[in-house]
Amino acid sequence: MEKRETRTRYTAQQKVEILREAEQPGVTVSEVCRRRGLAPSVFYRWRAVAETGSASALKQDAYRRGRKDDAAARHAAELTRLRSVIAEITAENLELKKRI
Repeated sequence: MEKRETRTRYTAQQKVEILREAEQPGVTVSEVCRRRGLAPSVFYRWRAVAETGSASALKQDAYRRGRKDDAAARHAAELTRLRSVIAEITAENLELKKRI
């Protein structure tokens, strides 16, 4: 059974703190991301939003994807998982038939 990862929702203040943490001398972005369990691509998106806007823009960025997209992605992932399970079971059945 697959382990389902949970997403962490960061507040605008938390995002600003993470961005400031990475600006400290001697600290790398990858180090901050690893410590916080954050993908570097997310960090760089936050930084781009912060450079062009404010903390309120960071807050809005969290809601930029629609629920339909998330639902479609979940359904596609589930379909892929189910297809792989079917393929595995089919392979096992064929192997069992060969033994008979």
